[in-house]
Amino acid sequence: MLGQMIKLPETKGARVVKFIEKFCVHGEGDFFGEPFKLDQWQQAIIYDLYEVKDNGERKYREALIGLPKGNGKTALAAAIGMYELLGSGVTSPLVAVAAASYEQANLVFGTMKTMCQESIFLRDMVETFENEIQVKNAPGRAFRVAAKAGTADGGRNSCFIADEIHEWNNINLERVHYVLSNNTAKRKDGLVLNITTAGHDLDSMAGRMYQRGLLKEAGKQEDEEFYFKWIGAKDDDEPKNENIWEKVNPAITNDWWPIENLRRRHKSLPLNEFQRYHLNQWTRTEEESWIEIEKWLACQDEKLELETGLDTFVGVDMALRHDSVAIVYGQKDDNEVINMLSKIWLPNDENFMDYQEIEAFIISLMKDYKVKEVAYDPAFFERSAQVLLDRGVPMVNFPQTHSRMIPACGNAYDLIANTKVRHNGDPTLTDQVMSAAQRTTDMGWRLSKGRSKRKIDGAIAMVLMLDRITAPEPLSDEPEVAIINL
Repeated sequence: MLGQMIKLPETKGARVVKFIEKFCVHGEGDFFGEPFKLDQWQQAIIYDLYEVKDNGERKYREALIGLPKGNGKTALAAAIGMYELLGSGVTSPLVAVAAASYEQANLVFGTMKTMCQESIFLRDMVETFENEIQVKNAPGRAFRVAAKAGTADGGRNSCFIADEIHEWNNINLERVHYVLSNNTAKRKDGLVLNITTAGHDLDSMAGRMYQRGLLKEAGKQEDEEFYFKWIGAKDDDEPKNENIWEKVNPAITNDWWPIENLRRRHKSLPLNEFQRYHLNQWTRTEEESWIEIEKWLACQDEKLELETGLDTFVGVDMALRHDSVAIVYGQKDDNEVINMLSKIWLPNDENFMDYQEIEAFIISLMKDYKVKEVAYDPAFFERSAQVLLDRGVPMVNFPQTHSRMIPACGNAYDLIANTKVRHNGDPTLTDQVMSAAQRTTDMGWRLSKGRSKRKIDGAIAMVLMLDRITAPEPLSDEPEVAIINL
């Protein structure tokens, strides 16, 4: 019995590819003016993007395509823009090309203009102006928009191309994107095409869209009209491995961008910028993380458990609202390695923390382990510290001053770098540890959020705990239960 025939999805991809390769030429660069020949991976994106439903309508109304720099992202978007203007058959096409600034918007729009001016076919079909491409003898135009201008065209766009959306990182820019997307949604077969390289803030518009794509890709969320294609390194990929470079940069594989360019970039850029721009890998902070991911992963033991009879030290970092609350607790084993676990609470819908739940967890640690100290910053935890003291919890007042935090952060770095710490790979703790950056002061460096909005409370709680568990034994006995002021 013959197997069932596999039915391939219906697509207009062949029509789009034919239009681009027949009419479009390359813009500025090494291939200026040459016919636009699409590589197989580019054709695959187009075939997927232009799938149609049974009724012939566009399957995907919104798309996010992520590529590392240097892989023809701008040229591909411009070619798609020209098809949407001249080849799609839409009545009165209106193509908006937008970015965070006029300069950035002009990268795609300027490439479209060059295609029109240099193509022997397109030049007779349109007139080009500084900010507009007008179809001759018919309704239809493409125009550029700067989101920073704070305004958006009120027309009904048939296509909206948003470039480098990781730079659309404030409420005003997001509003322009919303308006232009909403305008496009009013059209019968409109397309919103978002293109970008990776950013550093997953709480941004681009970050949320990226996470939306991951959920769809993993089969955890139905999102039928959203197309997601992300070519980039994974979190656990080694960023210095040239095999990874080739894997995520199809321009290298297709011999139109030499790997030597990446070698030069790797030498000249901070690692986190190289990861974002050339591996299309989301980083957790705009600055370089305070610890290399390889060092942190080398300390991971997913089966890690603590022992009930060993001295246990606890670090707490707490805020009143918005931030998370983190508790990290650890023990030294016979080899002087510090095994640690964590509990992290994220804010609820009202952005307020439940103090009683956090206090109850610390009480439970007292019951399960031999807790020697609970270190905390008195700024937001003094009331709870008094409550816990009344319950017999040994509290250590650990103000986060430069004089305390600078040596504590250095101590934490040395312990992790020398694999004297073990953790169970909890993803929330890992994210918060890797989200912290170094902030330099006149006394040295300490951990900071930097310019990122990501939470680092788990990293701070860990630093407090590691500082106390490695502190020298006191010369005199401390009270069995007390608030110790450092």
